Amino acid sequence: MFSGIIEGRASLISKESSNNIVKMQFEVSDVDISNLKMGASIAVNGVCLTAMEYNDNCFSVEVSNETLTVSNLGLLNKSDEVNIERSLRLGDSIDGHFVFGHVDEVAEVTSIQKDGAAKVITFKIDTKNTSFLARKGSIAINGVSLTVNQVLENAFEVTIIPHTLERTIMDSYQIGSKVNIEYDMLARYVQSTTSRK
Repeated sequence: MFSGIIEGRASLISKESSNNIVKMQFEVSDVDISNLKMGASIAVNGVCLTAMEYNDNCFSVEVSNETLTVSNLGLLNKSDEVNIERSLRLGDSIDGHFVFGHVDEVAEVTSIQKDGAAKVITFKIDTKNTSFLARKGSIAINGVSLTVNQVLENAFEVTIIPHTLERTIMDSYQIGSKVNIEYDMLARYVQSTTSRK
């Protein structure tokens, strides 16, 4: 389980496919991963993965075809950057919201507008999933815990503050960028319960 507070970025340095598994190795420059344990959970662009190998500045993960299909990890090329967050430990502060690392869909950036030093970004989603959203509700975008500004017919809007732009890969987004979306678990349970009535 994660909080959606990104610790830093990592860059893909190798990608190898064997027996329907893709092994990805990432280099980390701004996060101390020296205490990362073999088999520990790590979120890569919001996808919960298992650290298979690591040293002071690199770690590798194995990604299944299913995960590549339902997330944007299959679109990564060498040198592409990702958001990373290590899993929560007992007693850690929850400064974002509970993020499980289970991607619901891949959304597309359709609009980027400057708002002073911040950016207002609109993401296109599947219309059927707007029921999981509420104005001022939580959402995870590539693992980043954010607040929804506005819900549209088949899209939603968020504001990205300068700190988040600096700490994550969100400053590199362009029109057409594909991002992983995880809807708030509470919203999913509420929607599931009310839809049965």
